[in-house]
Amino acid sequence: MINKLYEAAPSINKFQNTVFVIKLGGEVLASSSRIEGLARQLLVLWQIGIRPVVVHGAGPQLDAALKEAGHEPRKVAGRRVTDEQTLELAKRTFRGSANLDLTVALTRAGIPAVGLSGADAGMLALKRRAPVQIDGEMVDFGFVGDPVNVNPALLRTLIDARFVPVICSLGADDKGQVLNVNADTVACELAAGLQAEKLMFVTDKPGVLHDVNDPASIYSVLDIADVDRLANEGVIQGGMMPKLTAGVSALKRGVRRVHIVGIGEANALLEETFTNQGCGTMLVQDRSTVDSL
Repeated sequence: MINKLYEAAPSINKFQNTVFVIKLGGEVLASSSRIEGLARQLLVLWQIGIRPVVVHGAGPQLDAALKEAGHEPRKVAGRRVTDEQTLELAKRTFRGSANLDLTVALTRAGIPAVGLSGADAGMLALKRRAPVQIDGEMVDFGFVGDPVNVNPALLRTLIDARFVPVICSLGADDKGQVLNVNADTVACELAAGLQAEKLMFVTDKPGVLHDVNDPASIYSVLDIADVDRLANEGVIQGGMMPKLTAGVSALKRGVRRVHIVGIGEANALLEETFTNQGCGTMLVQDRSTVDSL
């Protein structure tokens, strides 16, 4: 324990007053024990002076709501197609139950959490996505938005007052139409807009795996060239692709480090932040410039 404290001391000093954007997948929110464990870690980060901003998805919860309504979810290349009924259920699920339940759980743990969406105070301006061709098929994603502008003023006000924003993945276009937006993309845009020190994705996988069925095949460090190579080789697939796409975009726009960690690893956020060996996958611009943190 004492050795761990000695190891953590330099990074505690280094990261005080810096912003960490932490994206939680919907699978993380499905378990109260997982939320409690994350809340304890977020409380430690907040208490030592790090400024957490939490972004969350709620994909499994939305899938369950759609199936209960007799509506089959549809995804293409890891991204959701959002028709009118899906959008209405997304508003109820994302901004309603998922965001409220997470905010309450964090507040109960001692974190001054504030629930928000990307539509609040024009934080995330979106443009409805035009149909795109994917694998030879023209796909209309429906009520899905792509970011055109980020206004982090509200977040900065809350962060400076020591509140912890908790943001769900909805925004609006210039006509006031609410749109669904991928939560990984929201996390990337906010991390870039806030010039965050770290962007961290908490997932149901321990990190980026060469073999999705073998946790031991984890990549500890990847750079942008590695990500391009693994994508071309078909190693990166499904829901991991949007995370890595968002991570690479964040790195190119000034975020210093991106991390992908697993919810199954006890104290994953703290291990990845404060120990040299970490526990997940760290993304950097160029691995030749990687330091110990």
